[in-house]
Amino acid sequence: MKTTYARTMVEFSSVERRLLSPKRRTMPWSLLTLILSITATPAVALGLSCSASTAGVAFGNYNPINILPATAVGNVGVFCTVALVSVAAQINISLSPGLSGSFSPRNMLSGANQLRYNLYTNVLNTTVWGDGTSGTGIVSHNLLIAVLGTAVNSPVYGSIPAGQYVPAGSYTDTIMVTVEYHEGL
Repeated sequence: MKTTYARTMVEFSSVERRLLSPKRRTMPWSLLTLILSITATPAVALGLSCSASTAGVAFGNYNPINILPATAVGNVGVFCTVALVSVAAQINISLSPGLSGSFSPRNMLSGANQLRYNLYTNVLNTTVWGDGTSGTGIVSHNLLIAVLGTAVNSPVYGSIPAGQYVPAGSYTDTIMVTVEYHEGL
């Protein structure tokens, strides 16, 4: 019996927010939320500003009888500018565990049904993309931010292990992305 799943995805939408406080803040949003925070006040004095965009990880139809995992790629893009002179900056991107509350594995849900998957920092799927705890990694970029702007893209590599026989349905998860940026390396 062949069962295919109509839609399996981790969808990213973005919300841009500039926080002047060095404290990290998170807010609940639907789907994947992007939160920007400034962690060093000298960056504000230089006019360092970043915006972000995201592209979802859409796995498409999942077939449990395939012997290979289903894979897909999304993206977190960050674009930064500075008002006065070029400045070195560090950008750190972390991901939440999602609705399952666990990094290993994450789960997409369709009602009460769960489909295991995970998100990785590299194409070889060797490092789970998380918040730097529980053996997970974050993605960091050290950049020279130009007055006219500097862009950086961070691919999000998704994988669903093969052989999961769960009821057909639309499986989704909600991931929170936190982008922190500050002057200096």
